[in-house]
Amino acid sequence: MPAFALTTEGVPTPENGLVSVLLCGAAWVGHAYWLTTLLNILYGLPLPKPLLRLWRLATGCLILGFPVVAGLVASQWPALAGWSAIRFYSLLCLALGAGVYPGITFYRLLRPRPRAWRAERTETVDLLAELGDKVIGEGRMSGFVRRLPRWGQRHLFRVDWTDLSVSCPALPPEWDGLSIVLLSDFHFHGTPSRAFFEAIVKRLTDLPTPDLVVLAGDFLDSDAHRPWIREILGHLRWNEHGLAVLGNHDLFHDPTATRAALQEAGFTVCGGIVQSLSIRGQACIISGHEGPWIGPVPQGEGTHRQSGPFHLCVSHSPDNFYWGVRQGVNLMLCGHVHGGQIRLPIIGSMFVPSIFGRRFDMGVFEKAQTLMVVGRGLGGKEPLRFRCNPQVIRLQLHAALPG
Repeated sequence: MPAFALTTEGVPTPENGLVSVLLCGAAWVGHAYWLTTLLNILYGLPLPKPLLRLWRLATGCLILGFPVVAGLVASQWPALAGWSAIRFYSLLCLALGAGVYPGITFYRLLRPRPRAWRAERTETVDLLAELGDKVIGEGRMSGFVRRLPRWGQRHLFRVDWTDLSVSCPALPPEWDGLSIVLLSDFHFHGTPSRAFFEAIVKRLTDLPTPDLVVLAGDFLDSDAHRPWIREILGHLRWNEHGLAVLGNHDLFHDPTATRAALQEAGFTVCGGIVQSLSIRGQACIISGHEGPWIGPVPQGEGTHRQSGPFHLCVSHSPDNFYWGVRQGVNLMLCGHVHGGQIRLPIIGSMFVPSIFGRRFDMGVFEKAQTLMVVGRGLGGKEPLRFRCNPQVIRLQLHAALPG
């Protein structure tokens, strides 16, 4: 590949060829970085599906085509002396690829755990090994999954069972040890199969019954699979309440019918509303945020409360985190971003459908008195995962530690 040198003397010489290749590689990383960031932002907005698919295709072509364009630019570098825009873009991509992107990546690696984090333990259950190929199912993507190598299939069907313990500000003393199961992003369409989800629900029902079960949206990618909501999720049990909101994919599969199916399964559908429920004899404000795709936005108090009932918000997207901070939400439970689905060593996630890019891809986040937990979900419309297993979160709440 022709080397890309930031010089005015002409095509790089053998002596500086390696440096030029490294510069070209860094510029390619920077080029891919800003295009992927833009794609993340667009996918976090309520834009038409055809537009998003078109831009995703264009983004892939622009990233993969960069070496060819870079080679042409390098070979004609002296003749482009007057093309300041090309030189500026080249330097911008180099700065992003050699400076900004590595800096953000290492910051993410080195950032401390949130103060609220107390303990975490994960057990991985390989349902492909337990159940065989029947976990693949017969969805529209089943043929693609069957053609994947076995190691690629395992990332789809190895489920992480994460026991997470956190300190939650303003937690009533009566709730110390309160247990919550967080599930999200089922994307019922046949792949993974019904057997896959039934195995997860069966394992949950064999474990101690949690106080709350929270479903954070994206149930359907096929209208024909709506009965799975009642027939599979209807077996979940809880001591206090089952809560649910819809996700952006549910918008295209009759949201009214989906809400009705969740209610038939025993869940309180709290999208777009604020209500008071009793948990262990204590009042709790419950709200559900399905924005920016489905309204209305739940109307809270508008300012951070110093006292009053605990506020639990189920939000499909973690992009609503700062809204939750402004509304005085104490705990937000989210899904939507799937952990990025593909996570590379050191780099982590890349494509995360969020206006904040990779900031809230998975895990625990906190600001002021608001704590947010983001799960990786169970399924996906495009069933492709790498180093990012589906996840069940079993959350336990404790009073905040002194200091």
